[in-house]
Amino acid sequence: MQPLTLGERLALIRKRRKLTQRQLAARIGCQQSDIHRLESGLVSDPHMSRLVALAQALQVSTDWLSGLRDTTDEADTAPPPPPTRQRTRTAAPVA
Repeated sequence: MQPLTLGERLALIRKRRKLTQRQLAARIGCQQSDIHRLESGLVSDPHMSRLVALAQALQVSTDWLSGLRDTTDEADTAPPPPPTRQRTRTAAPVA
């Protein structure tokens, strides 16, 4: 199976986040056509600042979005479990 392209990953996570191309474009300050061109593969090597903006808006890592990682950061961004309280120790009475 072929790894997903940048455009395929972008479309996948955008849809998972229930965003339209227009909504995502508004979040990062670009045109809807820019998102379309990225998703369709017309632009395969975006500027790093665009990649970072997309990753932040979609709450994934740039590594995942660019295909360097196979898993999203969704598990990584889950809040950590609350710390367990340590029981305080009391000294045994001395006779």
